[in-house]
Amino acid sequence: MTDRGWSRPFCSLVQCARLPGHTQPEEGIVSDPETPEAAIPKYDDVTSAPYVYFDRVAAHGVIGGAIQLELASRTLIPLPDGGVEVRFATSGRLRCSPAAAIQLRDAAIAVLKMHDQSEVKTPTATSKLN
Repeated sequence: MTDRGWSRPFCSLVQCARLPGHTQPEEGIVSDPETPEAAIPKYDDVTSAPYVYFDRVAAHGVIGGAIQLELASRTLIPLPDGGVEVRFATSGRLRCSPAAAIQLRDAAIAVLKMHDQSEVKTPTATSKLN
């Protein structure tokens, strides 16, 4: 069973329970391979969902069982003397369950592997003048 559009299948209840830091899967987030197709949550692509760009994770923590990530983007502030001051400003806040954080981590690792594979080092063509 796949989760309709994502690159990997939902993990089973047993698999998720074995992951570090995860004690019990949340209802509706994962599915048992024996679960009928109708019981799997459907994925709706909402075109108005915002894109969040960030340069760093400025802070992270846990409160009440929720994972918290503060995302920051680099900004440039022009100075009167023509110089530039570099600052980081909050660009987003992620809050999620431990199960969702595990999925986010796994997706980040997978896409970084894809990125590394796409950066095949090819020799730069050099030109020679006659």
